Amino acid sequence: DYPHPTIKLDKNGNIDLSDAYATGVGEWDKVSIAYGYQDFAKGTDEKKALDKILSDATQRGLLFIADRDARAAGGLHPKAHLWDNGSDAVQELTNVMAVREKALGQFSEKNIRKDVPMAFLEEALVPIYNYHRYQVEAACKLVGGMNYNYALRGDGQMVTEMLPKEVQMKALEAVLETISPKTLTLSENILKLIPPRPSGYDYHRELFKRRTGLAFDALSAAEAAADFPLSFLFHPERTTRMVEYSARGTGLGLEEMLNKVIEKTWKADRQTGLAKEVQQQTEQIVLTYLMALSVNELANYQVKAIATRALKTLKTDIENSKTKSTDSDYTAHLDYALERIKAPEKAKPTVHKELPPGAPIGCEEE
Repeated sequence: DYPHPTIKLDKNGNIDLSDAYATGVGEWDKVSIAYGYQDFAKGTDEKKALDKILSDATQRGLLFIADRDARAAGGLHPKAHLWDNGSDAVQELTNVMAVREKALGQFSEKNIRKDVPMAFLEEALVPIYNYHRYQVEAACKLVGGMNYNYALRGDGQMVTEMLPKEVQMKALEAVLETISPKTLTLSENILKLIPPRPSGYDYHRELFKRRTGLAFDALSAAEAAADFPLSFLFHPERTTRMVEYSARGTGLGLEEMLNKVIEKTWKADRQTGLAKEVQQQTEQIVLTYLMALSVNELANYQVKAIATRALKTLKTDIENSKTKSTDSDYTAHLDYALERIKAPEKAKPTVHKELPPGAPIGCEEE
């Protein structure tokens, strides 16, 4: 793992940085050094001794999964993630979201030094608003996930083990909380603090993307934060695995996943004010991913069949909602969705705004 700084709340609900960084040599580093450089007594069976170093490490829960597996957007290992913490990805996401809520709740002009432009608060806000990005990625990968090792014949390791359905559903529910209007809507107390940048201070890639010209764009920040987890959940490799694993009797089915996503977005209680605009925007993003999945040639036939059926069911629900709506803004939202559904082949998730760069922040573009 590449661990993110471990930040938690103390018993009084205050942010605790006392255990943010590890000290000393990591446990896996010790195993690697011992395996590579250990001097054995004369007469020792070196192969058996080396194997014991690895088997002892395995018994202690020290496992190796390559970056190729951990970095992949369609990845499936429950333990191999970059920049996440904790032994349980879902529980740690809950912890991370509590820290994020606390940090946003106390965000103020004190987040920057005195006598610097107030616009610099945006630089301070980006890593706080997106603080959960690595942990939400880890939780997403439990959905359609499978535990496995690079096992050798005869080494006694577990080879493959599909994650229980209840584990996947718990992960899905935690992830969907991160795209709720409550999570994504910035408070007026924060928004009124961030003016356009002064002349001479250019916009750069570590700020939120925007559609509002010089002004701060609260909706684009929410758009990128909603798009991020959905890009993992709707990944064609993940959704194709979900069809297979469900058919094998243990996994969370794709239809169940899609129904839960729609329930938490399109069928959720209606919001007001800025939260309403965030909610409707997130619903359109969900629609983009559902439409794109229904015609994605990287997914198998049954994935496209299930997505197409979900799209048709959603269309009926939207039509029913439209007949009951007395809110012109909401009706416009529904009308636009119905027009979009007519051409699923035009759905391109790449039109959504992206998060500012994450790891490693501060590197120059090549």
